[in-house]
Amino acid sequence: MRVIRAAFASCLFLLASAASGDQDALNYLYEPAMPEEYENLLGRMMVHARNAEFEDAINVSQTIVDGAEPLQQNDPTTYGMILTNHGILFTAAGDYELGLSILESASAYLELRTNPFSTEWMNHIMATALAESGLGNLTDAEDTFRRAQHITHRQNGVYSPDQISIINYITANHLKSGRVIAADREQRFTLRISEQEFGPDSPEMLPILTRLGSYFATRGSTMPVALPAEIRLRRDLLFKDSVNMYERAISIIEDQYGNMDLRLLGPLRGMASARLLQVTNRKYAENALQRAMAIVNANPDSDVGDQARALIDIGDLYVITSDRKASQYYLQAWNLLQDSEETRLAATQFFSTPTRLHPRRDDVLYLERKPDAAKNGEELFAELQYTVSAQGKVQHVQILDKNVPNEQVRILRGRLRATRFRPRIIDGEILPTEGLILNQKYHLLSEASLIPDDPDAPIKGNMESGYVDWAEQTCSGSGCAGR
Repeated sequence: MRVIRAAFASCLFLLASAASGDQDALNYLYEPAMPEEYENLLGRMMVHARNAEFEDAINVSQTIVDGAEPLQQNDPTTYGMILTNHGILFTAAGDYELGLSILESASAYLELRTNPFSTEWMNHIMATALAESGLGNLTDAEDTFRRAQHITHRQNGVYSPDQISIINYITANHLKSGRVIAADREQRFTLRISEQEFGPDSPEMLPILTRLGSYFATRGSTMPVALPAEIRLRRDLLFKDSVNMYERAISIIEDQYGNMDLRLLGPLRGMASARLLQVTNRKYAENALQRAMAIVNANPDSDVGDQARALIDIGDLYVITSDRKASQYYLQAWNLLQDSEETRLAATQFFSTPTRLHPRRDDVLYLERKPDAAKNGEELFAELQYTVSAQGKVQHVQILDKNVPNEQVRILRGRLRATRFRPRIIDGEILPTEGLILNQKYHLLSEASLIPDDPDAPIKGNMESGYVDWAEQTCSGSGCAGR
C-alpha cells in the first residue's frame, strides 16, 4: 500500500466549509430602494448578516419578503433583488441547496423586466455561482461565472478590470477540480487586464504583481522536484514566472521611490519565499533577505518591529537550510523586542512556542485502500510525539497511537524529521521543546492516478495545502477581488 502525498494530488481550494457557508456571498447583497419601514428592516438584516448572525438575518429577511409580495406584480425587479438577498443569506449560512433554490426563484422575477446583459444581474449571478460551487456543481458554477464575465465584457470591454474578481473565482473552481493549467491561464489573464488598465510599469501594478508572484510560487511548490522531466520543466516555469513578478515589482518601486524604500520589503520577502519553495535556488533567498535587512537598518522610518522582523526572516531561512547562524539572528531579534511592553508582547508571539516553518503546514495524506485493521467508518490516523531542538530540528519522534500500517508511520516519521521550526526563546535563551504532538489524518483515495496523461486534465485527490496561502491573500473576505 502506498501513501499519496497531497502535493501529488489535485487541488482543493475551499475557503469556507459547508458547515460555515460561503460568506463571500454577502458581498453580493442588494440594497434596493424601498419604503422607509422596509429600509429599516433591510439595515437590520445587513447588520445581522455582517455579524454572521444568520438566523436573525434570515428572520428579518423573511419579514421583508412577506411584506414585499405586492411587488411581484408592481416591481418584479425589486422583488427579485429582495428574494436574491434571502437566497444569499442561506448560502452564507451553509445551506447551499435551499439558497440555490431561492436564487432560482428570484431569477424568474428579475427576468421579467431586466435586460439579460444589465449589470443589475451581477449580484444575483455571482451569488448563484457561489451556491453552485458550494454544492460542488463546479461545471454549472463556471458557466454561471462566465455569464457574469460576459456581462462585464459587454459593458466595459474584454479587458475590463471589473472581471478580476470573477476570474479569481473561476481560478478557484479550476483548482478544486484539478485543472491547474487552466487556473494558471486565468491568472495570467488577470495580469494582461491589469497591464491594460494601469500600464505595465505603474505603481498600481504592485499588488497585482506580488499576488501573482505568490500564486505562481505556491503552484510550483505543489510539484516536487523529483518528477519526470516534462513536469519538472513546468515546475521551473512556474517559479520563473513567480520570480519575474517580484522582480518587476522591485523595479517599479526602485524607479518610483528609490532603491532603499521600505516598499521593497514586501516583494523582497516574497522573492525569498519563492526561492525557498523552489528548493534548487535557495542561495538567492539569502541575498533578498539580506538586502531587506540593509534597507530596514538604513531607513529612518523603520522601527524596532521592522528590524526584528528582518532578523527573524533571516533566522527562519537559516533554520530551513540547517545553518547554525540562525540562533544569533533570533537572539538579536528577541533582544530588540525587549524595548517596551508592546514589543515584548511581539516577542512572545514570535518566540513563546515553536513555529512551523517548512513545510508550512501538514498535508492530508492519502491511502489507496482501507487498512485491514481499521474498522468501517473509523478515522485513519497516526499520533506522534516529538521534540523541537534549539536548532529548530525535530528529534525523539515516538509513536503514541495509530491505525495505519507501519510502513505509513515510517514515512510519516521521515517527513516529520525533515520539518523545520523556529525554536522558542525564554528569558533570552533558545530552548528545546519536548512533548509536542502531531495527530496526522489519512483519507482514502478512490482512484490512484497521480499525474494525468492529459496535462490539462484533473489530477485525482486533494492539494489543499498548496493553495491555502494564495487563497488567503486573494479571496478571503474580499470576494476574491485581487485588486
